[in-house]
Amino acid sequence: MSSRSAYFKRRALSLLTGYGVDGEQRLARHINKLDVGKFPSENSNKAYTGQDARIIRESPGCPWPLVRLDEPEVLAFFYSKGGVGKTTICANVGVALAMSGYKVLMIDVDPQASLSLLFDIDVEQDILTIGDAIEGLLIGKNVDLGAAIQYPIQALDLGLIPADQRLVRTDMMMVQAQYREQLFTKVLRRYQDVLSQFDFILIDTPPSVSSLSFSAVASSDRILAVVELANMAVKASGNLFALVAELEEGSGKRLPITFIPNMLHGGKQYTRETLEAIRASVAGISDVSVTSTVIPEYIGLARQKYLGGQCTLMEQQPTSPVGIKMIELAQEIEAIAVIDQGEK
Repeated sequence: MSSRSAYFKRRALSLLTGYGVDGEQRLARHINKLDVGKFPSENSNKAYTGQDARIIRESPGCPWPLVRLDEPEVLAFFYSKGGVGKTTICANVGVALAMSGYKVLMIDVDPQASLSLLFDIDVEQDILTIGDAIEGLLIGKNVDLGAAIQYPIQALDLGLIPADQRLVRTDMMMVQAQYREQLFTKVLRRYQDVLSQFDFILIDTPPSVSSLSFSAVASSDRILAVVELANMAVKASGNLFALVAELEEGSGKRLPITFIPNMLHGGKQYTRETLEAIRASVAGISDVSVTSTVIPEYIGLARQKYLGGQCTLMEQQPTSPVGIKMIELAQEIEAIAVIDQGEK
């Protein structure tokens, strides 16, 4: 696994802590009173970490104070259509939340391990996955879930439980299990002592409905459905509503859905028309919403490079136009978490 760090400059810190693009000077006066930031190398400007952002957001006078959550907010990134940018946005939101001062855990439940590979996890090596914990539950064996958590970015409270092809076997085992939709929830409860240290748990699911993905979604507080602004978007969302209806019928649990529109392009009128159609299609439906933040089309979002490998946009370009949108999306998700925790 390559060495990656998440030191960022004051401009990004200003955005992450609510001071905004024009608030750097006010932020500078604030941080002069706090022991935050460091000089990563000789002759470099001071840089900051997620822990610095946390200190600032917990201090009096910060315009965007840190939200205190009673328990981890569990969010499932799910959509039944592939290629919509789900994993990319999950990864960047996770990094943005960690840069904002939160302790974040990402769980990769896709056998293709796209999220794990994005963070340079060598999935060909002997690793522990959430599948090991689920299989352990089925056969009455405990797994050291804490040992499964990897921290791919230095100086950032961002953990990752990776995935590998063995999750296909896990899914096959779950098909024959009783109450299989409850297995993921049982794992989260079984290892509550490990998971309770996190503020947010982000689950990246495969782009299909399987026993594993259904159980992962059922364990969450909310579905975050990344939807590409293309012609099939509204039609594809029907599969999502069907899944939620099946879950409600089987367990009585009504799972909220928040759509995250992705790939808006100013020069492609159909993307704006699709956005309007999505907003219209969910208007008035209980527990279904669309984020105010819309992610623009940007090829570099999925093609960032770091020392010859992949990298999230938030690590390299947090103050780019799309990086700013990711920060806005993370802040919107913070507000959503407050609503969910209040309802629980």
